[in-house]
Amino acid sequence: MLGMRSIVVGDIAIQALTDGRGQLPASFFPGLKDDRTIPVVTGAFLVRAGGHTILVDAGFGPRPAGSPHLPQHAKEQRHLAVAGPAGEPEASGGLPAALADAGVSPEDVDLVVLTHLHADHVGWVAPHGEPYFPNAEVRYGTPDWAAFIDSAGRHARARVALEAVRAKGKLRGLVDGEAVAPGLTARHAPGHTPGHYVLEVADQGHRAVLLGDVFQIPAQLADPAIGSASDHDRRQAELTRRRWLREIAGTGTIVAAVHFPDEPFFRIAADRTVEPISAVAAS
Repeated sequence: MLGMRSIVVGDIAIQALTDGRGQLPASFFPGLKDDRTIPVVTGAFLVRAGGHTILVDAGFGPRPAGSPHLPQHAKEQRHLAVAGPAGEPEASGGLPAALADAGVSPEDVDLVVLTHLHADHVGWVAPHGEPYFPNAEVRYGTPDWAAFIDSAGRHARARVALEAVRAKGKLRGLVDGEAVAPGLTARHAPGHTPGHYVLEVADQGHRAVLLGDVFQIPAQLADPAIGSASDHDRRQAELTRRRWLREIAGTGTIVAAVHFPDEPFFRIAADRTVEPISAVAAS
């Protein structure tokens, strides 16, 4: 059963969107004691705050025309959160429909915040080199550019997308502690990637954190030593998981996890157990 798909934090509304679903082998997560495939979602969050319409992460993007599966370029598959055990995604490309269901057109989005630049987070930024959100500024953690864009081939989808946005003058880096919109603060959380960011949402005494890929599967909440094959710096990624657990466990803070398959919003109790959100309001 799917958990809550939307919450409010004070006057800020947050809605979980899905671009695709799939499975990953347990071996993708070093330290995970499990031999089953692990269900994951490639998601995004729609945030409405202070008159702004904000998209946090942008899915893997459209399927290529005439193909039932996404392209299986090795460098992209390494970071693809919907790849199955055989390397074939089960489904993707659902973000536009999810936005439409939420009553949002691409023109309505005025800010896109990318938690990091892995392929499964930037796909709808500019498919085929044309910005999908024509009125949006795109923000990202600048250390990721050298790590993933400079080193990518000039036809790599993420590079084509981000360079297209940059050519329009709409691409800008994030600064740790910066307010990117009313009630939304960017916080550097490196490890999974060098420029990975968390988005903190706070209003009227309530708080939520959109954690990007700090935690990719629920098992990491109980054991933050469980890593991910896509972690850029596994030691730093673990330290970041532990730091965020210390900061939010037992505080009542709502957590938003982009890859969790069934419960995108939850609280973490002091003993690190997951407490599902059972009411729409965060109060």
